[in-house]
Amino acid sequence: MTSHQVDILVVTDARLVGGGNKSLAQEIIAHAAAGYTTGLLSLSGPARGGARPLDVSLMQLIDDGLLQMFRPDDPIEAGLVIARGPSMFEREQSFKPRVRAEKWLLVANAFNTDPAVSNMLYDPNVVAAQAEELFDHQWQWVPLSPIVRHKMLSTHPKLALSPMNWSNIINLDHWHIDRSDRLERPVRIGRHSRDSPGKWPTDRREIFDAYPAGSDFRISIMGGARTPRAILGRPLPRNWDVFPFGAMSPKEFLRKVDVYSYYHHPAWHEAFGRSILEGIATGAVAVLPPYFEAIFSDAAIYAEPSEVKEVALRLAEDPSYLQERRAVAREVTHQYFGYGSHVERLKDLIGAPRRKSTATTKLPRLDKPTTPKPRVLFYTDNGHGLGHVTRLMAYAKRLGPEVQPYFLTMSEAYHLVDEQGHPVEYFPSPKKMGFTPKQKPIWEEILNVRLRLLLDRLEPSVLVVDHVNPPEVLRKICADHPDTTFVWSRRGMWRQQRKPPSLRMADAFDHVLEPMDLAAAVDMGFTPRLSAGTLYVPPITFVQRDELLPREQARAELGLPLDGTSVLLNLSADSTDQLVELMTHIQRLLRAQIGEDKPLTIFAPRHALHAAGLENVDGIVMKPVYPVAKYANAFDAAISTTGYNSYHELVHLGVPTIFVARATETLDDQNRRAAFAPIAGFGASAQSVHGLEFDEAVRSVMNPRVRARMRKAALEAFPENGANQAARIIERLVRGEPPTPHTEATAPGGTEAVMATAITDSRIGGTAGATAVKEKFSLPDSLERMPSGISLPSNAVKSAIRVVIDATTHGDADIPGLVDHITHVQLRYPYIKPVFLISALNSAALTRAGYMYETVVPADKWEALGTAMSHSEYVERRFYEMITVYQPQRMARIRPGEALPRWIYER
Repeated sequence: MTSHQVDILVVTDARLVGGGNKSLAQEIIAHAAAGYTTGLLSLSGPARGGARPLDVSLMQLIDDGLLQMFRPDDPIEAGLVIARGPSMFEREQSFKPRVRAEKWLLVANAFNTDPAVSNMLYDPNVVAAQAEELFDHQWQWVPLSPIVRHKMLSTHPKLALSPMNWSNIINLDHWHIDRSDRLERPVRIGRHSRDSPGKWPTDRREIFDAYPAGSDFRISIMGGARTPRAILGRPLPRNWDVFPFGAMSPKEFLRKVDVYSYYHHPAWHEAFGRSILEGIATGAVAVLPPYFEAIFSDAAIYAEPSEVKEVALRLAEDPSYLQERRAVAREVTHQYFGYGSHVERLKDLIGAPRRKSTATTKLPRLDKPTTPKPRVLFYTDNGHGLGHVTRLMAYAKRLGPEVQPYFLTMSEAYHLVDEQGHPVEYFPSPKKMGFTPKQKPIWEEILNVRLRLLLDRLEPSVLVVDHVNPPEVLRKICADHPDTTFVWSRRGMWRQQRKPPSLRMADAFDHVLEPMDLAAAVDMGFTPRLSAGTLYVPPITFVQRDELLPREQARAELGLPLDGTSVLLNLSADSTDQLVELMTHIQRLLRAQIGEDKPLTIFAPRHALHAAGLENVDGIVMKPVYPVAKYANAFDAAISTTGYNSYHELVHLGVPTIFVARATETLDDQNRRAAFAPIAGFGASAQSVHGLEFDEAVRSVMNPRVRARMRKAALEAFPENGANQAARIIERLVRGEPPTPHTEATAPGGTEAVMATAITDSRIGGTAGATAVKEKFSLPDSLERMPSGISLPSNAVKSAIRVVIDATTHGDADIPGLVDHITHVQLRYPYIKPVFLISALNSAALTRAGYMYETVVPADKWEALGTAMSHSEYVERRFYEMITVYQPQRMARIRPGEALPRWIYER
């Protein structure tokens, strides 16, 4: 394999958010401006705070073509290798890099010895040894600043350090802010940093000195102020304006600051001070503790906290002094921290640029299609059956050709979405990941990363969520993506007295779309009380009357006799065994009722979620068909559970049906929906298939005259499919139009509601009261407990090795062989916890073996999208998304017939 060649290879944990990768991004921009090519090799460091995507500043450089991200197994040649973040070498890596270079620099961008103020602790001798072992080459330590140099030598006096310091740099032109020649009163003092104990003084007096109260000053803080509030023991001064971390860009915040005052914990020493450099670059005058002079020289004023007030007032009272300080600061930052200073040190190390990049692997953004077509992302829960995904497919099916649907689903029947012609990706539910209900917040953090990565890649105009209980993380995701319209498709008919937490989620969405229920007259749940602002459409079905096959054709395709009575069993259950028991009991009852001498055919679709373990049942014709509603004309009657979709499709299509409510604790009130059928005359109902109520319902529906009355009532009750109107609403939202009235419908509870009320461009109820998702669990530990094949005993969980396996070249027929191979490996090495990325549509073998997996859109469906991104580039992007989400210790790509490399599973 030909080696990829770059001038500079940077090695870092690209997920880390903070000054390190932000500064690295500045260096990469400077490289490109000077003609140097740069590559990125991302290692897995001790990232805190759970799963994270790549740092946005690095991702943008990749998208812009200024940085090439290499795969772990790529051979690379470089003039200079720069590693940032030494602690990443203390963690075992999932691959052996193949890198050749002339110069190797290991930047010590922080060094601390006190765990009370920082967790960035490492032993430089251990790091150097492990870095050398990993790359088969000795590295040269280079400190970020004189502060880091002093601290490293104070504990490791024999450490060989480079004579240079690797100072951070900044784009001075970008950060410059035009400022007035004099300061107005009140003097604006401020700072921005993370709200952690190490970042604030521990003495109340010092806090008031550095950030004084009173009418002469206005204090602006970005990053939160819980720490100083706790230290002060009382509310913050009235002249303090506090903004959360990330509330605005640093440059926008610094427009509010004339004097940048930064004081912190007495045991803490900044390695550099990226935020200080940003403040100085904008023209704010920095007032700092004296030790910072070793870094910033004459670019700042150095004073004790008690002197800050005096310095700020002098700057306000003496415009010439103010202008002098700004001029000196500009000169110093240009000389020591500008792009030019960085380019000069590169020339000293490796000379002029000389390599043309040959890298092919990067993370391309999903470019606008060649024929621009806005996208609608449909995100679904899977519940107990196929209800959520079927409802959204009903919408997608009826969208105009100018809109491109795209699905993210937790249903393992994702292949049904593909069969309908829609691109779809599968993401495992909390249950599939092995999380208990109490651990759902862990899963939501994983979903948060997964969904954000998808939104960044897809850039949909509209996202439609069909979910009983939308996860709380959607609130922040909605707020962070103002260019996407978020819609909650929320069916009604909730159980009486059930008030789930999801009720408070309505204000997080731009719109709530509610497909109505035929049984709305008996709906005793909470949604009728929330009708204000809800977009109502008539009941929806995936299949409508004009799509039905003629009776003879439908029976022929199902393998049913053309004559005689035919009954559809449309049932669902929590397990395959329960489903078989239901079907067997009903078959015997029907046969006994109609008589052995009369022609009776019972048909049951082989349910997609039970197909892997569902054997044939005596006396029942079974076939894997979806949607079975297309064959409704083949049946004289049906016996069905009472989920929203089954109920409304059978009534809309005029099939006389016995509706049986499932005995579950779910939110859906199937009992009331089933009971409404005999009231309305279009069906019979029973609470259970065992008992006299069901026996009587069978006798009734087997009577041809009763069936005729039921059929007539059904066709009259439900003439129009509301999915058509829902699709029109979504199309209007795609075009940026507010939903406009279409027709009138009776809202639940008897109130009259316009089906598309004028909720224009504001969120329902605004975003006030939004709550942040709390981190209560350690995400990496939870990932180790994920079930994937053989389960480890609790005392062995810490020894688990997560492996992300790219198996996208495996077709449906190859998956069983892959499962056999990995199972064989796991029997000998049970600590291996694989997570697969597949393109196959039949994942039954993975499901039976208990393996975790996600999917990519198959090549044929991808090419039909007409995007500028090739399928191979898309798969590459998904592979890196998997690495970001699951944080594996090791990664592998295997083709059909290939064995998993031994280094993946041997310690």
